[in-house]
Amino acid sequence: SSEAAKPPSRIDPRTADARALDALPGVGPALARRIIAAREAGLVIRRPEDLLRVRGIGPATLARMRDCLSFGAPTNRSATPPPR
Repeated sequence: SSEAAKPPSRIDPRTADARALDALPGVGPALARRIIAAREAGLVIRRPEDLLRVRGIGPATLARMRDCLSFGAPTNRSATPPPR
């Protein structure tokens, strides 16, 4: 069994490197680079829908990768979690 054929467990698009992003369904090397470029340009990714702002990610691509995305603790340590 090839490791490339195995879907990733969960990928955090806010911190993942290009190799991890490339493993997401519907994402190839070029799109992985665009996600990283968008992050570096200041795109804040808090939820899956924020990825729709990356050129090349539309609703169908987002739907394919949604189950493989993880949004753990906020990356901005100065932010306080919203009250519950």
